Amino acid sequence: MKKQRPVNLDLTTISMPATAKASILHRVTGVALFFALTFVLWAWSESLSSPEGFELVKGLFNGFIAQFIAWGTLSVLAYHLIVGIRHLIQDMGHWEELESGNSSANIAIAISVIVAVLAGVWIWS
Repeated sequence: MKKQRPVNLDLTTISMPATAKASILHRVTGVALFFALTFVLWAWSESLSSPEGFELVKGLFNGFIAQFIAWGTLSVLAYHLIVGIRHLIQDMGHWEELESGNSSANIAIAISVIVAVLAGVWIWS
């Protein structure tokens, strides 16, 4: 049986609720953390290998690219942690209704943006 259903291939016309955006970004930040972990482990290993390695890593963090990577890693970690706590609260049975779910997603995203700005001020000051 062939069904004639409309197919919308233009994804820009779909408006997702805040809960969907928060959930998708939570998955994306999990993948980003996996890749950021390679930089973190390398810097940690190199800094603990010798005094020269420590000075190398310390010198790298004076550059813009390393500071940007550090800021990105902290921002992604903060978002993943904040929205992860939101998901745990939802698993306990809270904020499952449409209105409270959207409100908690918007609040979690807003808190994450504030934390990202604060992390940027901390790194670049």
